[in-house]
Amino acid sequence: MSFREDFDIEESFFSGEKWSDGSFFLDTNSPSSRKRKKRFEDESEDDMDEDEVEWEDFGFESEDGEKNTGKKEDECSFEYKIKEELGRKRYGIKEKDRKLRLEIHKLHLLCLISHASLRNFFCRDKRLQAKLKVILPDEIRELFHPGAKISQYRKSRMFMTALKAIVNIWKRKFRKNKYGLSRSLWRSPEQIDKFQIGKSYDNIYCFEDFLKAAEELQGSRDLGAQLFVAFLRSNNVKTRLTVFLQPLSYGFDKSNPLHDSTLETFNKNNISILKDNCIDKEKDKHSNCDVFHTNEESIRSIRRFNSSHLNHFITNSSNNNSIDIKESLHPFYWAEVLNPITQKWIFVDPMVSYLIGKPSKFESLVSKSKNSLSYIISFDEDGYVKDVTRRYTRHFNSKVRKQRLESVAGGEEWWENVLNFYRSGYINQPYDIIEDEEFMQRQAYEKIPQNIKDLKDHPLFIIERHLKRNQFILSRKPCSFLTIKRNGIHVKEPIFHRKDIVTVLSATKWYQLGRKIKFGEQPLKIVPDHRKIADLDQLNTNIQHETIGLYSESQTELYIPPSVINGKVPRNAYGNLDIFVPSMIPQGAIHLPFSGISLTAKILGIDYADAVVGFKFEKRLSLPIIKGIIIAKEYEEAISLAFKIMKEEEYEKISLKLTNIILARWKRFYRKLSICERLKQYDIKHALD
Repeated sequence: MSFREDFDIEESFFSGEKWSDGSFFLDTNSPSSRKRKKRFEDESEDDMDEDEVEWEDFGFESEDGEKNTGKKEDECSFEYKIKEELGRKRYGIKEKDRKLRLEIHKLHLLCLISHASLRNFFCRDKRLQAKLKVILPDEIRELFHPGAKISQYRKSRMFMTALKAIVNIWKRKFRKNKYGLSRSLWRSPEQIDKFQIGKSYDNIYCFEDFLKAAEELQGSRDLGAQLFVAFLRSNNVKTRLTVFLQPLSYGFDKSNPLHDSTLETFNKNNISILKDNCIDKEKDKHSNCDVFHTNEESIRSIRRFNSSHLNHFITNSSNNNSIDIKESLHPFYWAEVLNPITQKWIFVDPMVSYLIGKPSKFESLVSKSKNSLSYIISFDEDGYVKDVTRRYTRHFNSKVRKQRLESVAGGEEWWENVLNFYRSGYINQPYDIIEDEEFMQRQAYEKIPQNIKDLKDHPLFIIERHLKRNQFILSRKPCSFLTIKRNGIHVKEPIFHRKDIVTVLSATKWYQLGRKIKFGEQPLKIVPDHRKIADLDQLNTNIQHETIGLYSESQTELYIPPSVINGKVPRNAYGNLDIFVPSMIPQGAIHLPFSGISLTAKILGIDYADAVVGFKFEKRLSLPIIKGIIIAKEYEEAISLAFKIMKEEEYEKISLKLTNIILARWKRFYRKLSICERLKQYDIKHALD
């Protein structure tokens, strides 16, 4: 399975129904169909929200022109195709495909951040700010910078009044006539090859294009928000450029499918169908969307109105050669303005919703557009970056975190390294402390999820069904209850704090960590022993599967190995010594982790034991990894000196062997030159004769 990412964010492919030909609709009246449907419904109820692996779909297609003449013939043909399809082997998602999507997600994220950082750098230019500064009237500029004698409360009110006024001014001045950003979706290679960027997108390739757009005050809503940030900065208002990042998802859930490669691009026939059938309905649904005009020739493709990722809409226009394009309900760029009185950042959207100071409404706008909220970052005037996602969502841990790298092993560290790269040399300001406290309060007051899906992999809460094999709930006191329906009856399932979860391991695993079970301790958890089950005959139901007990760290103590006595090293039943951690080295002994040193100890007659540092698995067998030897400390100097001499002698032998090989090659080369010279003399003599 191969995947490509579409880095052109302003994509607009036509996304149709996957099974629009009707070939996958079955005869649901047949007995076999009802039985199969019931079995599938039972399985889906049991596996809901538990198994995130997607399998390839299969259907039952009938031959063209085939007509059913009787009920019995229908049933026979239907059941035959069930067996044929069920016989096919179904493959899950491969690990390499998961890793590939994750790396593409990271790469796309870096590209989006770099693009936003460049636009933020453009907003710092003094020439740009000089052109925008003259737009603001002097009376409004005075509201941003009032006199010292005015009270703090009145200053804050004047600041908010100025923000509302400047948003209204920008709404009148800037004209939207281009596409903005939209969510990136996975595409097939055929779709990517067919994709072309139309004329209705921003063509900002350098700063001169950016400066020209500032002079004309027209473009996409994203460009308008960026210029609005420069507009505020030109009037000495501390402003951040905030961007909503929408990288390609690394997941394989149903909300992030790979679009069908057989979909064709949008054409004039599609436009006429959409105008006739879908315009009135969608116009009523999205009456507050942004609208602007564009030529029909520049539209290469659009998404269907019933698509799961709706970003643009088409409506009628008075001009026959143009159509209206409606974009998503939420912005991708906006401003955050620092209130100098309260030292808090204020959300300002000057292009889409025109909201001021209401960041909580952003999440609802995203959900209405059926997009996923993942990363929101802010750039200050000096280019420093801060992750401000928590300000715009009330469900960070239960919903948003699952779309981010924090839910992947090592992802949180990678994301922090990226942010630290853009924050190198930054000194925290007083408003940063206030902002961090705000984020901590939002996390503390986040509600406990009340559905199984949100509780899956939640960083703070967990239910017992989501426990892993090596996890155990130490405190059985629940913090809340989840009401679920089981066998037609509503039951309450307890929710526990994740901090009450402890890791439990078997005695063998604890031994490999240098610990042993305390005397008299009973296992906290008993699970089937997979190693024994693999060796049993699974077809024989009379065999009793063996179990294994799991213990927590509090039930263990440090393993102390036997000491060295009279130069004799203790051994296990296999004649070697387990050294999984440094604390397992016996008292009075030393570990020499050198390859081939055992031969030196054997020549000197020193007692030693091979050091087993781990195990490797080859051909379904567990093989020990031997690294060096264990000897008594009093023999360390003698065996080290002897080993050094043996290595020098071995090196001299190898060097002498290589020298002989080189000399032999030179000798052979010299002979070949002599033969060639002799042949040349024969040729000269023959020519003279």
